[in-house]
Amino acid sequence: MRKLALSIALLFLSTTTLLAQIDYEQQRAFKSELKQQIKQELTEELGLEHPKQSKIRLKPYGFVRNYITYDSRECVAVMGEMFNIIPKDELLNEDRSEDLNDVDKLSFVSFTTRLGVDVAGPNLGRAKSSAKIEADFSGYGANNTLFRIRQAYLSLSWDRTTLICGQTWHPMTNQVMPAVYGFGTSSPFMPFNRAPQIKVLVDAGKGWNFTAAALYQFPNLSTGPEGVSVSYSRWSMLPELYASWAHAGDHLTYGVGVDLLSIMPRKTSLAEREVLQEDGSVQTQTVQVRAKDRVMGISPEFFADYINGKFNIKGKVVYAENTAHMTMVSGFGATSYDPHTGSYQYAPLRSVSTWMTATYGDKLKPGLMLGYAKNLGAKSDFMSLDEIWVRHARNTDYIYRISPSLSYTIKNLQLALEVDYTVVGYGDLLLNGSVNALRDINNTRACLMIKYSF
Repeated sequence: MRKLALSIALLFLSTTTLLAQIDYEQQRAFKSELKQQIKQELTEELGLEHPKQSKIRLKPYGFVRNYITYDSRECVAVMGEMFNIIPKDELLNEDRSEDLNDVDKLSFVSFTTRLGVDVAGPNLGRAKSSAKIEADFSGYGANNTLFRIRQAYLSLSWDRTTLICGQTWHPMTNQVMPAVYGFGTSSPFMPFNRAPQIKVLVDAGKGWNFTAAALYQFPNLSTGPEGVSVSYSRWSMLPELYASWAHAGDHLTYGVGVDLLSIMPRKTSLAEREVLQEDGSVQTQTVQVRAKDRVMGISPEFFADYINGKFNIKGKVVYAENTAHMTMVSGFGATSYDPHTGSYQYAPLRSVSTWMTATYGDKLKPGLMLGYAKNLGAKSDFMSLDEIWVRHARNTDYIYRISPSLSYTIKNLQLALEVDYTVVGYGDLLLNGSVNALRDINNTRACLMIKYSF
């Protein structure tokens, strides 16, 4: 600023001397040139944006995507059975001679077609502003064409800090994403979630970066006594919290993160009260009371991504507690109940999950995905089997998947063939939430993707 002030003072003195020697029209021209020079110096000194940069620029993008899929049996799936998770357990007929879930299925859909727009806005002080709106037709309904929001957020970026507010990928999802082509994105091994959030990204220098986020549950939700519901997050009044520390190098990116989820399974509960009657007797009555009990889940993760030329290998390991809202096979249960206060104690179901993908190539790209998940049960026994709430399937011991793929890309067109062979060890659910596998149930999904990007 001192430099600017000195410049203005010198310009003023020179102007006073010159104005005495030139006519009126020359004075006007000189003043106009002087104003432009001062404005330019103010812009450079204060970091103000150029007037032409105040315009909002839109960059549309998207793709038309078609899937042709074959499944060898009934599966736990959503989005019109396109988002495939795991094969269903056996369902025996009356004389137990036939598995009714052992049925072949074929589908051909295009409602995963996507539209989006990236918005580059004006600088707000020293922050660059931007936004994203992204939608597709996968809000599954009677006609399979319900337009839904995938992402909608604004972003403010400074030199080393970025603030994001709105709905976008959960950090446990987009820190490292698997290289697959199926719509299910490697679920249930991969935490899959998009949610409204406030997220801060910090560039700590030398390749290190820090991420912190506070998230709300929607549209991916927890399960509980009322089924899959947003109510548990609403009653909690506490956001889901996430933090990670990662390093990005020339070839290797790696990091650790942790997610903390605290929800309230009940808004009200039942408690017993002893009431003195007119005849002097004491009668026990059941009344409704306000519930304040919580179940907390802490889920750490480790992720890595290695790229060298055309070769890419990446993966993740998650120790998961109550991650049903991540489209994983998970949940929680009630371990005790106090009839005098109506208070419940809860414990999350625990599991360990891991996945890895490897690809090589550019135009023609073969790939392989491997996934494994193991149910670890809870740290203590639950009250009963009726007081355990698990999303997708209650009686799984382990899950594993082998999925080779091959893609071919030419300009805007991409063709991909992927085969998922998924096996689930089903058994009897125990009081601690664990399961001893009694039978292996498998499904083979063959998926042909035809995608045109723009």
